[in-house]
Amino acid sequence: MSTQVLLVGRGLFQEGLARVLSSYASQVEIIGAAESWDEAKVLLETLHPDTLIADYQYADVIIADMEGFSLDGDRPTKALFIILDENKMIVYQRQQLVDITIDHLVEAL
Repeated sequence: MSTQVLLVGRGLFQEGLARVLSSYASQVEIIGAAESWDEAKVLLETLHPDTLIADYQYADVIIADMEGFSLDGDRPTKALFIILDENKMIVYQRQQLVDITIDHLVEAL
């Protein structure tokens, strides 16, 4: 069973992650993509992804607002925030992983 992912970001962030994660199709399924948090909230309610992967620039807004979404309950959504230019990945609880590879990202899903 693959992890269902919703991407939140613009341009190269979204396109690059989609391209890279496509090579892990047996483990990861991108079920949606949004360019803004408002757009992502609608998709969260309708698609119920396992994981939200967002550009770190949206982290503060998303974290402040995500309490109302399915972080708890029967099917919680995990949130990962990524800074691509610094090769860092931040997990929702603010745990920071440095020098990540795509394999690390897939493992975190």
